[in-house]
Amino acid sequence: MIWNRGFAEQGEADRHIALRNRPDLIPVEERKNIVSNRVHAIDPNTDTKARLESGLEDQAMTILKSDPKVVRISTQYGPVMFMRNGKWHQTYFDLCVDYANGCRTLYAIRNKKASDDLEIDLDLIREQSLHKHAHYAKLWTEEEHMTKPAIYRAWEIAAARKAGNDDDADLVLQALMACGGRARVAKLLCGIPGIAYSVGWSALWLLIGRGMVEHHHDEPLKTFLKKHSFVRVVEK
Repeated sequence: MIWNRGFAEQGEADRHIALRNRPDLIPVEERKNIVSNRVHAIDPNTDTKARLESGLEDQAMTILKSDPKVVRISTQYGPVMFMRNGKWHQTYFDLCVDYANGCRTLYAIRNKKASDDLEIDLDLIREQSLHKHAHYAKLWTEEEHMTKPAIYRAWEIAAARKAGNDDDADLVLQALMACGGRARVAKLLCGIPGIAYSVGWSALWLLIGRGMVEHHHDEPLKTFLKKHSFVRVVEK
């Protein structure tokens, strides 16, 4: 493998403006509209500002920011070269994510209807050139990954991190352990003396965001966490 397996440095290919929207190739009257319509986001891991090209990218980044294993997110990674039908092609990935274990994943964010051809290209990239750039290349769509429950989960985690109720989080974790490590949300939060339900709810999401507690469900990213839902302590 050519690139560093540790926390990868930002290379020359990391861009804020995608090649397909290069300002010098767009009429002046259209440039302002493109720039003003871009979505801006902050990567809390590096405290850097990223400029995204769509609401789908913003949703994907919101979800990835809530993952405690993510240590860095950058935008518009490329070009990544690959050969199709005897001709060289290049593509840019929407997000490049580095994880605490040293792995790097490139994400292509697309609407489900526009993803079929890209899957073929991603297979070619995995076979030919991915080893020069990352460990994994993934396609995320709104139907499979940027679901409403997943986005809601990310928002709750972000709000809980901002509130930072560490003492209450400790009490919620202790209460969950006392229940045997698994309990319904309502029973858990209503049984903690001196903590209002809303405070316990925020503390619970703080624990989920830290990877210490999880929504006990076969598809937690496609299911809303509710009062009757089960949560459990994550075994290390």
